[in-house]
Amino acid sequence: MGRNVVITGGTGFLGSAVVSHFLAAGDTVIVTDLREDFSGFVGRLGNPDELYTYTLNGTDPDALAAFASELRDRFGGIQVLVNIVGGFHWAPFAKTTPADLNHMLNLNVHTTFLTCQALLPLLQAAPYGRIVNVGARTGLTGGAGVTAYGLAKAAVINFTQSLSQELIASDVTVNAVLPSIIDTPPNRSSMPDATFSDWVAPEDLAAVITFLASESARAVRGAAIPVYNRA
Repeated sequence: MGRNVVITGGTGFLGSAVVSHFLAAGDTVIVTDLREDFSGFVGRLGNPDELYTYTLNGTDPDALAAFASELRDRFGGIQVLVNIVGGFHWAPFAKTTPADLNHMLNLNVHTTFLTCQALLPLLQAAPYGRIVNVGARTGLTGGAGVTAYGLAKAAVINFTQSLSQELIASDVTVNAVLPSIIDTPPNRSSMPDATFSDWVAPEDLAAVITFLASESARAVRGAAIPVYNRA
């Protein structure tokens, strides 16, 4: 398609699948992460020419402002932002500390909010813009042992819907995907007795994300799309 696509936290198992989908569509993909060495990640994807990587702290407004300037100067702007960066925490409520809660809010909410705030002018300057955030089913239903994580993902969903309403008169859409358990090696290791085929394959979630980022999804605004498979 020839768009410029930013994917935050895009070096993990889900991120790699999403990056591959956009590269296969002919897009230029810009991946951010806290890591400083991207060589292994890029090598796993076959060293594609249209893949660019940046070390970035998504909770740092100054770093995000500098990144936005780099995107404008080097790439001429962007058309798609996919916020994958986030994190998970399990603990009983009574043992969840203020530091645990702040960590979940920083990883899941602050990164999404601040990245959207920094890059929104670039999306508004494009012929059309797409923002896709990654929430979680837990953000709707809650769950035992995941109070801090569920609260953070609920905030991501609410933020998605609020920002979508603010941009309702524009050509920038904002939506979220809500996976259940994603089928990754760490999840298999932590739940070895589960039925893995019931979980969500990263490639299937990536397919929903790439649709929401497409021009064909122009009428989808403020949606929180369940991607549960059978889990």
